[in-house]
Amino acid sequence: MIGAGVAGCALAAGLRRGGWDGPIDLWEAGRGPGGRAATRRSRQDAAWRLDHGAPLLNLLEGPEPELVAPLRSGDWIVPWREPAAELQADGTLGPAEADPLLRGALYRGRLGMDDLCRGLLALAQAQGPPPSPTGHYGTLVRHLEARPDGGWRLIEATGTVLGEADWLVLSGTLLAHPRAMERFGWSEVPLQRAAEGLGDGALETALAALASMGMQSRTNLMLTIEPTAATRWLALPFRLLGFDGPAQQRWGLRRLAIQPLADGRCGVVAHSVTDAVVDIAALEGAVASALVPWLGERPVGGDALEGVVQRQLMHWGAAFPVAPGLSPTAMLCPASRVAFCGDFIAGQGFGRIEGALRSAQALAAQLLAMVLLLCLALGSPAAAAAAAVTYRCDGDLLLATSDNGAVDAPGLPNTSAGTVPGATVLLEWRDLRLQLPRTNNAGPPSYTDGLWWWSLEDPQQPRFLHRRGAIERFSCQAVAAGGPPAGGH
Repeated sequence: MIGAGVAGCALAAGLRRGGWDGPIDLWEAGRGPGGRAATRRSRQDAAWRLDHGAPLLNLLEGPEPELVAPLRSGDWIVPWREPAAELQADGTLGPAEADPLLRGALYRGRLGMDDLCRGLLALAQAQGPPPSPTGHYGTLVRHLEARPDGGWRLIEATGTVLGEADWLVLSGTLLAHPRAMERFGWSEVPLQRAAEGLGDGALETALAALASMGMQSRTNLMLTIEPTAATRWLALPFRLLGFDGPAQQRWGLRRLAIQPLADGRCGVVAHSVTDAVVDIAALEGAVASALVPWLGERPVGGDALEGVVQRQLMHWGAAFPVAPGLSPTAMLCPASRVAFCGDFIAGQGFGRIEGALRSAQALAAQLLAMVLLLCLALGSPAAAAAAAVTYRCDGDLLLATSDNGAVDAPGLPNTSAGTVPGATVLLEWRDLRLQLPRTNNAGPPSYTDGLWWWSLEDPQQPRFLHRRGAIERFSCQAVAAGGPPAGGH
């Protein structure tokens, strides 16, 4: 996996929790996990840390991503209950409605936003004997090379081979988007160059879609306020301040976050609107102007803001995706063993941490389902207990969970007294929940209770039959999705 941000770390956790016990390597240019949800720290100042990218995780409507509950129970993330508001162009405050980050269920990392990724990696490490994911931090992958026997080779700028892998997952767009040439002056897009000659239409389609995707830059101003002045900041009627559209045009700011530090100081992070790099003085002046109703006018010729003891800029170069994003149907390219996940995948949560989590969850399900289908096709016993595959049967999703253990699946009564332990399949489809025992037939797995029949001669198109006088046949096709059909649909 290239990129140890939220999506990459969530994919590692999802694969481990789904039963994958092979090696996982994460390659990250930053000093640690987190990506845009990282917490900036200082080697010289242990009390100083700022969430300088994403200040929060927020979840809008719909079932929450499955990794949120274990993160919450592990105390890696905690509910965020500080005041938030929205600044309007006339200088008045309103409810935080326009900023999508400030709606829904809000969470923050317990000690900083990078606790989110640390928690995800902890979930990946807690899944029994498989080795923990290996993080390669402070390493920029410059070139990608497809191996003749399949799989990928990762190479740094000097030509040194960093590592090899059977599968390549990009959890960010840097190596697959023209912004790599703009940001680093590279002569080509690494994955585009590596894909030449592979003849993988799915990968070519995904790369073309990524190349056409808009990507925006951001410049963030980070201020450190000394304790006396910090009391005024911490007394403001908001800790997060969004700016509505007209206010963004007036001040050139998108969002303002106030973060208390352990020693009485506070940090202030101001997110700019423009793609261009804005200098410190201009951004600080914009913050001072927007907050005049609470902090008052600054003296002419004086510092823009009182009590600032440290000023820094962070420029995110073309890292923020512009809708509509990459279609979820283009996430997986099996022929070339390439996959994508991240907040640039279209769908719920696009452009936010929620989207990164959901895309990683979906990709983990697709990869695990593909591995299971391969095992079934090869007749391998490694198609182990409680492994689920999603199908679409006569238009509705069906979840098939294979179990090589006891006859009864959890939650179902034993309606076949006297049967012996053996393999079963649990089918969840529409309003049905069927547990079918495996037949004694040789060859590919087949299951029946005398009325229903499920057979995997072709794992991509299983036979699904129902005897009701005549034989009723349902058309089924494997799909790359995970989780039981919500409400049977």
